[in-house]
Amino acid sequence: ENFAAQVKELRETQEALGKAKKDLEDQKSSHTEEKKSLEEEFGKLQSAMAPAEGEPDSVRGLTTRAQLVERIQQL
Repeated sequence: ENFAAQVKELRETQEALGKAKKDLEDQKSSHTEEKKSLEEEFGKLQSAMAPAEGEPDSVRGLTTRAQLVERIQQL
């Protein structure tokens, strides 16, 4: 009887371990996809913020349209 209980407990533990491993793999996959998406977005933002050819140094720090308009008005 004790042996049967131990076998049952072992099976339940193995099932729980299998489920935990599957959940972990699912989370890894999800985080990998999220990381890839964030890296792509970061690359796009870096490209958008890269200085344009011939861009004067005086406007390189401007990040919004409002800042650019204000700078133009100052000129």
